[in-house]
Amino acid sequence: PAEGSGFADLEAKVRSFTLPNGLVVIVLERPEAPVFAFRTFVDAGGVDEVAGITGLAHMFEHMAFKGTESFGSTDPRAEARALDAVDAAWDAWFAEKQKGYAADSTRLRDLEAAFKRTEDAAKALVVGNEFSKILDENGAVSVNAYTSMDNTNYFYALPANRLELWARLEGDRLTQPVMREYYKERDVVQEERRFGESSPRGRLMYNFWLSAFLAHPYGNGLIGHPSDLGAITRRDAEAFFREHYVAKNMAIAVVGDVRYDEVKRLAERYFSGISDAPEPPPVRTVEPRHEAEIRVVVQEEAQPAVMIGYHVPSSFAPEWPAVELLGQVVGSGRSSRLYERLVKRDQTAVRIGAYAGFPGEKYPNLLMVQASLARGASTDSVEAAIYEELDRLARQGPTEEELRKVKRQVRAGFIRGLRSNLGLAGQLATFQELYGDWRLLFRYVDTINAVTP
Repeated sequence: PAEGSGFADLEAKVRSFTLPNGLVVIVLERPEAPVFAFRTFVDAGGVDEVAGITGLAHMFEHMAFKGTESFGSTDPRAEARALDAVDAAWDAWFAEKQKGYAADSTRLRDLEAAFKRTEDAAKALVVGNEFSKILDENGAVSVNAYTSMDNTNYFYALPANRLELWARLEGDRLTQPVMREYYKERDVVQEERRFGESSPRGRLMYNFWLSAFLAHPYGNGLIGHPSDLGAITRRDAEAFFREHYVAKNMAIAVVGDVRYDEVKRLAERYFSGISDAPEPPPVRTVEPRHEAEIRVVVQEEAQPAVMIGYHVPSSFAPEWPAVELLGQVVGSGRSSRLYERLVKRDQTAVRIGAYAGFPGEKYPNLLMVQASLARGASTDSVEAAIYEELDRLARQGPTEEELRKVKRQVRAGFIRGLRSNLGLAGQLATFQELYGDWRLLFRYVDTINAVTP
């Protein structure tokens, strides 16, 4: 009852409006401290990429901090011409490289040198990191962004008297971003991928991930295939932005010491220029039912590990709350079934966990089990023990006490996430754009409570 009353009080304080272009802005006035936080939720992630352009969603996240036509350049018009020259030089070099064995090595070397010269000329017009410097100088904290398979998020917090600065900066990068230093930043993303695969566990996860989906683009991975990362162009990034960064495909939440009327006035001024194009269609491809087990074995001189994935419905399915809790019962915390069995009793694992929602939740995904083995334990024995526990759970179901415990855990984690302005802004924007109504946020606990053994 106390929980329900608290959510009702909080929900009553939330207000929202929709601009003519379709952008939904959610506002929660929280005047306890003279600060505010925001979340821009864009319903575009790795799952929205197709063969040849994988990695673009994450690449554009990097570009969103490079500045706009208003910030980041000493001469925007000259820079635009310089960036066109960079594109032309890249195209010439890449066309020769694509000839493979027939490529002229001397011409290739000359074209690469020409490309580097155009990059240097464009860089001379750049004011490095001006977007981030403006935020730093005005007291911004937690400046960050992330790309997932399902979406891309941008967020930070500012003093309350910097609300218009935020609206100006955010409106700018959602209407007129400049893909400056694109090819250098692409090298950074390629290095991210190499770093992720630099550990044995990272290589195992990469091979597991790409083997788990035979048709659906969840199987592309998040950062992109190496050959795509070496080929995607600045024009590809601009096309991705035009298609996916449209007002109807995003939501913005502002929480903190702000006034609804002021947020609305500023949004109308700075966000009305966001494209009013139709939102892009959802992914059409449906992962077919797997009629055979897919097994991936990676042999390394490293601590053994076991990963098991089961295909489960998306977060839109009525049974999703049960799937979430199932993962908790199986492998969340020291009192979960797998921890009790493999870590405490058998002592064949040093770490084990289970969770639903890999690599995303928007489409049917995986319930994952991951175990790191103890010295001397075999992967076969750990795998067999996991199956024994899962079979027992399938036959008997969870106990009432187990279910009460994991419900408490989920509720506690959910409520903790609502304490900060950043956390609450993130949840409001997510529920609005992903599920179509921010009010569903305050029904989440009800759906968890309703799950039976």
